[in-house]
Amino acid sequence: MKVKELAEILNAEFFGDSEIEIKKPVPPEEAGGDDTIFLFDPKFDKEGETGVVISTFKPQNLRSRALILVKEKDKALVTVLKHFERKREPRKFPGILTYLDTEAQLEEGALVYPHTYISRGVHIGKGSVIFPFVFIDEDVTIGRNVIIHPFVFVGYDVKIWDNVVIHSGSVIGADGFGFYKTEKGYIKIPQIGNIEIEDDCEIGANCTIDRATIGTTRIRRGVKLDDQVHVAHNVELGEHTVIAAQTGIAGSTKVGKWVMMGGQVGVSDHIEVGDSAIILAKSGVSKSVPPGGIFSGYFARDRRKLLKILALQDKLPELFKRVKILEEKLGEAENNTKKD
Repeated sequence: MKVKELAEILNAEFFGDSEIEIKKPVPPEEAGGDDTIFLFDPKFDKEGETGVVISTFKPQNLRSRALILVKEKDKALVTVLKHFERKREPRKFPGILTYLDTEAQLEEGALVYPHTYISRGVHIGKGSVIFPFVFIDEDVTIGRNVIIHPFVFVGYDVKIWDNVVIHSGSVIGADGFGFYKTEKGYIKIPQIGNIEIEDDCEIGANCTIDRATIGTTRIRRGVKLDDQVHVAHNVELGEHTVIAAQTGIAGSTKVGKWVMMGGQVGVSDHIEVGDSAIILAKSGVSKSVPPGGIFSGYFARDRRKLLKILALQDKLPELFKRVKILEEKLGEAENNTKKD
């Protein structure tokens, strides 16, 4: 699809070279000279050059070979992402215990158990073990010495580096949670990004890691996830971060390295958690937190400050009683003054 074709579909103005092919979009901060980006927030209008910009305003700093000026950003987003959405081709299951596509590649020493499905374009490294009832979708790259336990789903275009362990029931590469509201209901935003899990990570049982809308959901080296952890689309987890069970991290949040999160923590979207921060169990993180601190509570705040607040809360009944006594004494004093 070319610039002029997309502009016609969107009923939008365009400037520059109308014959440029629209490429799979990338995040603005990752764009190069020939890439396609969405630019809906002026804070991303920074000095640089790219190929095609799809925007709701004319950039002042970012230069491009073509600009498509749209009125409805949600319509533009869905239209372009649908164009790049993975098209599924029906394939007949050959009726054998293990299906290994002819275009899949296994390095010497990789072990695939029966009752697994390995799709086309999959590469599995030396020493990796794929247990029964695992489904691996197209164009997945699995490094060396990776262990994938039974009943794991790995979606298309996922990259798993070396020495990774994924426990049973986890889903790596489901669609991110993206919809926009219309008068007739919600319309799904296609999720065409991918996931990258770096070396030495361990993913607990029944975890869910969503693919990015565009770009990449990143799990950096050495991350350890407990069971039932949810990582939403476009999240980045920094190196050696550990997260306990039933924690959920909302979309596009960036978690630093060496962060520790207790169980049942909820982290809001589009915020940052600083390096080496500790988030205690059952905390609700609604805004960015700085590096190195200990945070707890709902909503999460510095632990020392919270403890002081909790200590005062315990004294509230006593303080209330004392205030009532003072009010009565003040009332009596006023009455006596009026009598005099």
